[in-house]
Amino acid sequence: MKINGKTETLCIFGNPIDHSKSPLMHNALFQALSINSVYLPIHVEKENLKKAVDGFRAMGYRGGNVTIPFKTAIVDYVDELSEISKFTGSVNTLFWKDGIVGSTLCGTTTDPYGCIYNLKEFGVDIKRKKVALLGNGGAAQSIAFTLMELDCPLNIVCRNLEKGNLLGDKLNKVFASDVKTILFEDFGSISQEVDVIINSTSVGMTPHVEESPLNPDFINSNHVVYDIVYTPLYTKLLQDAEKKGAKIVTGEGMLLHQGIESFRKWYSKETLNISNEEMAEIMRKGLAD
Repeated sequence: MKINGKTETLCIFGNPIDHSKSPLMHNALFQALSINSVYLPIHVEKENLKKAVDGFRAMGYRGGNVTIPFKTAIVDYVDELSEISKFTGSVNTLFWKDGIVGSTLCGTTTDPYGCIYNLKEFGVDIKRKKVALLGNGGAAQSIAFTLMELDCPLNIVCRNLEKGNLLGDKLNKVFASDVKTILFEDFGSISQEVDVIINSTSVGMTPHVEESPLNPDFINSNHVVYDIVYTPLYTKLLQDAEKKGAKIVTGEGMLLHQGIESFRKWYSKETLNISNEEMAEIMRKGLAD
């Protein structure tokens, strides 16, 4: 990759930021597609977030991503939010309206679409499927919004019914739907009705690899079980589900596909005459290298 006077810059804001895999994925795409751009990790102190966004604007960055702990705080510093970001109060992608750098700075979240495309990559078309969503936190909110867009009958499985109902009521108000909430221990009463189980909690993530959010007795061979956790790749939940004969989907692809969705916000379809599958393969190679 050669950097010159025409090289465009993109970045990811975070703190810490040295763990981020986004630069590896996006710079691999730039190189493979011969796009004269570079993607940088930017460490930002909490009190300097507004200054960082002002700098992003002033220096004409082509686009960017946002990771912990700024996904919520950055909402105050963009000009226009997507509907899903209005709902969740969270942004992971910065882009310019109509692709015009220096115009209206927009914010959205591509995380849940990464989840949907990841499932599709494994041959699961989730549209109108009956889904049990484990959890009611930030990740759950964005995934739930996307599931409602796809007309999925939804059960929110939670540890605290009051908190689960808050998310359910919020979804019902926006989508005029009938989202139901249920406690984890009562999941057995609806398990036979469910097509897809999605874990949006952090239960089972390293170092707590022996933990699972769901009793394995509630899983059967008719289920598709998906875990957004990808460290480890095969969580205890997925191991239990595989033993039950269920189809399992790991969370690695969510990272790739949310990145692809961000990339498509920054570059036009004319620039990106390439399929999501081809882009994912390039990103995987970038991560491996």
